[in-house]
Order: sequence, then C-alpha cells, then structure tokens
Amino acid sequence: MRTVFRALLVSAAATGVAALLLDQLDLDAARPRPDDGVPGPNPDDMAEEDVAMMLNELASQL
Repeated sequence: MRTVFRALLVSAAATGVAALLLDQLDLDAARPRPDDGVPGPNPDDMAEEDVAMMLNELASQL
C-alpha cells in the first residue's frame, strides 16, 4: 500500500512540475495572427526566391 501512495505522490509531483513548465512557455506566440481578410502568406515578407518559385509554378500550370 505504501508503494501505491508513493507512486501517486511522485505522479502528482511530476504533473505539477509539468504544469509549471508549460505555464512558463509562451504557447500563444505560436498562434497565427488574426485573419486580415487575405488568405495565404504575407506578400511583403516573402523572399525573392519564393516569389520566383511561385511564378515558375504558376507559369507551368498555365
């Protein structure tokens, strides 16, 4: 019986430590910003290589 209580205590302590660590993380930073009505990536933040690749892909589809 003592082993069961010890296991429960260790489990509760581990759960508490995990909850404290997760609370310290800024998980809201990973969420995308609110939708401004334009779907897809922000065109102002795209690299030139990405733009060229997308234009080549579009040209191949036409």
